Amino acid sequence: MNEHPVPPDETPDLLIAEYVLGVLSREERERVEAMIALEPRHQRALAQWQEQFAEWLGQLPASSPPAGTWGRIEQRLFAGASHSPSRVSGWWNSLGLWRWTTAALAAGLLASVLTLQQPVPGPTPGPALLARLEQSDGNTLFAATVNPDRRSVLFVNTGRADWPGKSAEAWVIAADGKPRSLGLLPANAPATLSVAPPLADLLASGAVLAVTLEPLNGSPSGLPTGPVVAQGKISSL
Repeated sequence: MNEHPVPPDETPDLLIAEYVLGVLSREERERVEAMIALEPRHQRALAQWQEQFAEWLGQLPASSPPAGTWGRIEQRLFAGASHSPSRVSGWWNSLGLWRWTTAALAAGLLASVLTLQQPVPGPTPGPALLARLEQSDGNTLFAATVNPDRRSVLFVNTGRADWPGKSAEAWVIAADGKPRSLGLLPANAPATLSVAPPLADLLASGAVLAVTLEPLNGSPSGLPTGPVVAQGKISSL
């Protein structure tokens, strides 16, 4: 008999992601740890989530945040919500929305906790910058989170898409309207794209992130040559 059952309104992958983010209670963490120990596939999922969030959570200083930090983070992320977001089963059961929220939550945790820590020498991280890249039918295809130092962007696919013989290439379009390539996105997998210093300042609220279909090795001209499959404005959290 399984002594650590997964609640019917949650999935193992969701629980493992929450475990990596550190938002579970002690009892929940113990349950997830027991679940992971018994299943190689859960161990692989743990490694994948740890890799996905390593760049973000690795920036947190090794110290305990002030009392009340989590409450302030939750209020900042979910201000105005009529119910606690962490346990609204219908909301959490949407895997696509979970992937979008996971990206936002990772950035929100990082930016908020760094802000609430005691001041330290060096530049203060800016607000979390997010974008939902939608298709022409209004469905979200990618969720993007800009690292607080604007040196990388995490793209998380919220739906499955296959483009045989093509590559998905990400672009940032600032106020001047000129697209600048951020790099190629793998098929149906999260990816963190490094941002060259000259492009960092372009990743600001109001700029547009877009994804086009290009030849397998990317645009040969340095500008988009194929159709735009998804796009969305960057906004601050």
